[in-house]
Amino acid sequence: MAISRPNQVEAYQPSEAELKAGQYSPETLGKILSAFSQDGLILLQNVIPREIIEKLNKRMCEDTERKIRDPAQRYNHGVKSNILQRPPIVESEYLNEELYFNTFLLQVANAYLGGTPIWNWLTANTAIANTPGIRQPAHKDSGGFDHPQFPYYFIANVPLCDFSVENGSTEFWLGSHQATSSADQLVAKTADDLKPYGMARIGDPIPPIAEWAKEERMSVRPPIQPRCGPGDIMIRDLRTWHAGMPNLSGAHRVMLGLGYQSPHHAGDFMKLHLPLAQKEFFAKSAGDKVEVRAQWYDHDEFAKTKADTVFWAGAKGDR
Repeated sequence: MAISRPNQVEAYQPSEAELKAGQYSPETLGKILSAFSQDGLILLQNVIPREIIEKLNKRMCEDTERKIRDPAQRYNHGVKSNILQRPPIVESEYLNEELYFNTFLLQVANAYLGGTPIWNWLTANTAIANTPGIRQPAHKDSGGFDHPQFPYYFIANVPLCDFSVENGSTEFWLGSHQATSSADQLVAKTADDLKPYGMARIGDPIPPIAEWAKEERMSVRPPIQPRCGPGDIMIRDLRTWHAGMPNLSGAHRVMLGLGYQSPHHAGDFMKLHLPLAQKEFFAKSAGDKVEVRAQWYDHDEFAKTKADTVFWAGAKGDR
């Protein structure tokens, strides 16, 4: 089958007028939605002030060093090259509306997801420095339930440094979201299959993509590792196949992950886990642009909870 589109992510940088308005023009938004609908991935360039990102990157790389020295540290998908970690959201100096309530991002979310988006996931994904040859399997971030066939959820990744093949830019299979279903995924047959995936049970689909499905897709649009950098936001439809890749460089490669759910999806399990001390920032900044679906914690509870390491976009009724 011939490739009908270039095998590269489309990137959109706002014009001076759009930057001043804080939103894309109808013409630009239409182009973004068209590309996103076809590719399952889109890059919004230079929509966050770079100085905000550089400051956050320094702090989060220091946090990474502490985490990987902990022998109890868990690894993403059980692969020892990638961890999830919490951004520093207790401290006000790292909280910025341009980052957590970005108007360009929320404009796309409202249009693509079909109404006021529900923000219910926040983490950071780190490709650990000097991890050659260690990669994740190609997968979807859905397991334990049959995911919907419409745009029910997306992840907004915010790179904190320049991303390249060398330092583990994420692998994406463009367009894979269009016809995929749980039939493309592996099925859990043993307890070992379930270890990296907390919400799945024996007989359930788990995130990794089956070899036969990858072979078929490879002939249509093989995977790519796009470049992006500080100030950008890369948005991925949750159904799009992807994989964390080896970081050959000597520096950790960190990206934030903000998850937005369509108001038309019945998923009711997942919530943000946030510090009560910062409730005013999150509630005031959200306004009517986004629903902040959160559980709030006092200082000691927030320091202890691990609930924000569990990603599962299904509904409680699925369990």
